Amino acid sequence: MTVVDDIRSVEPLVVPGLTTVERERILGEWATGVEPYDVSALVTVIRHGHMVPATRSAARCADEQLTYGDLFDGLDRFRGVHRSSAVPTATGVAALLAEFITAARVGVGRFGRDGLLLGADALAVAVADRRCVAADRRLRRYDPAARPADVRLLALPWGDPQNAVDLLAAWSAGASVVVPTELQRRDPALLAGLIETYGVTQVVADAELPVLLMAEGVDQLPTVARWDLVGTYGGSALGEAVRCLSPDAVATVAFHSTAYLGAVARGPLAPTGWTRPVPGAKVLLLDEGRLVPPGVVGDVHVGGRALAAELAGGCDRECFVNDPYEPGARLFRTSHRGWWTPEGRLIIES
Repeated sequence: MTVVDDIRSVEPLVVPGLTTVERERILGEWATGVEPYDVSALVTVIRHGHMVPATRSAARCADEQLTYGDLFDGLDRFRGVHRSSAVPTATGVAALLAEFITAARVGVGRFGRDGLLLGADALAVAVADRRCVAADRRLRRYDPAARPADVRLLALPWGDPQNAVDLLAAWSAGASVVVPTELQRRDPALLAGLIETYGVTQVVADAELPVLLMAEGVDQLPTVARWDLVGTYGGSALGEAVRCLSPDAVATVAFHSTAYLGAVARGPLAPTGWTRPVPGAKVLLLDEGRLVPPGVVGDVHVGGRALAAELAGGCDRECFVNDPYEPGARLFRTSHRGWWTPEGRLIIES
């Protein structure tokens, strides 16, 4: 068993087992996110997209643009289009919407490069989380006639299943989405150019992007009001980079797992990189199937309402295990390790 008594050092020690009070706090307070709120049925979310003016820009990718009319009034031409190409295209973006609508109708669908098998409830919970994240911004007072457009840059890898729920969450809010090409996604300078050109207000990207932008000499990106970052990257450099680039922005970093749709845990840009499970998600830290006490490192297992039933082709089948503390529930054993602080904060080893 490994004990963490300082965030800078990890040493093997013999420690006492979990007390009854610690067990109750972990299972009853820390391990599970609050009940998801503002969860709308998928048909309702899709209907919101139909209500947006048809001429408004819905998505841009490379030199292609799709309007809301292209997506929601002419979607039949995208049905059956396979969007699994490693290169994002406007057609592939529209095909994701078509797949989402099909999943809403039949109650299940596969998403992402790993083919997560997800039910309608999992999709609805994930979309609700993405809508709440987008709304988490500091209040800015504008002249109503000069209010900036809601433009979101989705810079996660194209095969990430979160892209599907990010797109639907954006379109249900009437936002415009910018999807970079693979060349643009890998080049911080090109991403900065997209942010400046289109006045991007929300960035969804890997956690190291702000630091890479600073290293490229990018001065400020004042239009960005929300940095929604993904990874286990922490340290003071990340927070300092965001403050320099967008002083008024809200920023968080989220931990993802292969078998869970969207974020599992999310937290501020603290030097320790601490997080807490998001609404609907569950995180257990286990050592040989048993809970570990606070300060003790364990294997990260994730579960909850947006956990996939399986991955395509039976990949990682052995990682799906029964929840030892909730009969009938399932967990996915990740390759990460982490620990709880005495205050109930979750720290994932980076």
